Amino acid sequence: MGKKTKLNTKKSKNTSLVVKNNYNLNSPVQMAGMANVLKNYIIKNNLSVKIVGRDYVMVEGWQYAGGLLGTFPRIVEVKNLSTGQEIKWQAQAEIVNVKTGKVISTGFAVCSKKESKKATFDEYAILSMAQTRAIGKAFRNVIGWVIKFAGYESTPSEEMIRAGEEPVINNSPAPEKINQQEEVNLLRMMLNAGYGSKGKAIAGINRLLKINIKELSELTQSQAKSVTVALLQKKHQKNG
Repeated sequence: MGKKTKLNTKKSKNTSLVVKNNYNLNSPVQMAGMANVLKNYIIKNNLSVKIVGRDYVMVEGWQYAGGLLGTFPRIVEVKNLSTGQEIKWQAQAEIVNVKTGKVISTGFAVCSKKESKKATFDEYAILSMAQTRAIGKAFRNVIGWVIKFAGYESTPSEEMIRAGEEPVINNSPAPEKINQQEEVNLLRMMLNAGYGSKGKAIAGINRLLKINIKELSELTQSQAKSVTVALLQKKHQKNG
């Protein structure tokens, strides 16, 4: 068994990434606006990298997005998984609501010196990367769909598995599906937006999200939010 280290999880006074006028995660209209702000910030500060032709946001971009929502990350535990043949660390991160102190997401990640691009890293750098990945993963669990709507892949760049590297562990629960009432509400929005039938609505969603569902009930909560935001943004652009 590796040695675990519990860390002090008291709220840090350094919340400089948290802005005063926070966006509401439950408001699709606000999320559409936030996506534009986020994209501009990422471009301005060069916080994305291209991997196999796709754009992934660095953890600093995810932290900025979290700050816009009034949240901050904290590392609550690190675990030394090293052996005589390998230096390896695991970290656990939490995303915390600044106002309420409530933990809204948790992420786990590992980093090993055996990874192809980490062979020259010192042990402290291996531990640091494990923490960085855990923070990105924790943010991904709650705002991955927002990053996707901003035009980027919904996986932090640090979490991407490159050739020869060991994957980040995934202890997250399966994505929650929409309930029956949410399905009805989404269909109503699609019909009001001009999709003439349920079949056309599903086809439109498949094109938008690049998926292949047969029924609306197959959508996850985050996917449904992405569709809702896209519909509202399209409506505002039309009215504007």
